[in-house]
Amino acid sequence: MGKILNTTYQETVDGITTFHNNLIKNPFYQWTNLKPSKCTYYNINKSFSSLDPGSKIAYDNIGSDSPLRFNRIYDLFIYGFDRIEVNMELDEMGLEADKIEGDCYLMPNMFVPTEGDYIEVDHIKDQTWLFIVKDVQRDTLDNGANVYKLSYKLEYNTNLNIQDHVVQNYRAIQVREGTNIESIVRCEDYDIAKIMDEKAVMLKTYFSNLFYLPCVQTFIFKSLPYDFRIYDPFLIEFLIRNKILDNGEDSHYIHVCHMLEPKATFDIDYDDTFFRCFEKKQLDKLILSNRYAELSDIKAYGSIFAGRYETYYKLDYISCTNGTIGLHTLCAFRDELIYQAQEHRLEKECNEDINETKPELWKNIIIKYFYDEPLTTAELDSLDGLKFEESVLAFYMIPLLIFCLERFIEKALR
Repeated sequence: MGKILNTTYQETVDGITTFHNNLIKNPFYQWTNLKPSKCTYYNINKSFSSLDPGSKIAYDNIGSDSPLRFNRIYDLFIYGFDRIEVNMELDEMGLEADKIEGDCYLMPNMFVPTEGDYIEVDHIKDQTWLFIVKDVQRDTLDNGANVYKLSYKLEYNTNLNIQDHVVQNYRAIQVREGTNIESIVRCEDYDIAKIMDEKAVMLKTYFSNLFYLPCVQTFIFKSLPYDFRIYDPFLIEFLIRNKILDNGEDSHYIHVCHMLEPKATFDIDYDDTFFRCFEKKQLDKLILSNRYAELSDIKAYGSIFAGRYETYYKLDYISCTNGTIGLHTLCAFRDELIYQAQEHRLEKECNEDINETKPELWKNIIIKYFYDEPLTTAELDSLDGLKFEESVLAFYMIPLLIFCLERFIEKALR
């Protein structure tokens, strides 16, 4: 706005108009009034299905002679599945009911439906009805995605006949925008991802309970026996960049942020730490990364630490070659685990009946992260048996384990 021309009012009106126009351009705008219904969907598997060689038709859809095979998709939401209302008509043949049929919609980025698919709606009580998809109409949205209109009709009042024709089981999941996770995943992958997600949430809760200090509103490690209260800005940056504590049971109560103003070279210094090597899977550079840190008193007047009677220390990472363990120095990532990962030496399971040193199977989660190897049930269960306490190991390993588990989850659901 200049001295003469006042365009504030015009810009305000244009902004409101643009806002409402964008609402209408939303690809889901025309379906916002449709209620979702959860269903089990049977999608024809074309790879396993075969038709009559001569006529190229199927003589039976789900009978004993049917050549069709289906992928079963649990927990799928369809939109616009109307309430079933049966109209009775009295004619010369007696009392008859109209056909139960209608239309519903399948949202984009799911899968391609075909005629001959079946829908089993979960909210129909006492009976299991199968609705056959009679027609599929595709509509392309402005963003290039395809939405499908399905015309269905009641075909069977039981789902027993179709069970023998199911070849693969999938589950529909609600995917957050901006991720590479598929909307339809195999049930086996979903079950494994769910277990890993539960372990990650457990670790997030443990980490918050152990190290979050409400009086300074950040994560503090208390080093014994000297009772040093240590604040690591680089760990805080690792938590922020990778959203380590998102979706935890207590995460909506904790806002992770820097409680001290980072210095001008902070981003450069972060790239030299083991955190950045861990994010980039640079196993060969991990041993040379900055893992040693020196402690210095926090004397930042005006910060949340200034009004505390106890002394707090800030970590500054130093070159690994100059690092020596002393009273005011600590090592955040031990050499032994790095060498074990470089040599690909996994912890082996032992027989509990034999008096052996119990292996630390949690280390395999970190080692396998670098090699993209799948985790075993025993390795995931080993997290339940960990004795978490306030230590340097827990302060750094718990966030790294959460990071690894979430990368494994993304890989399983991709």
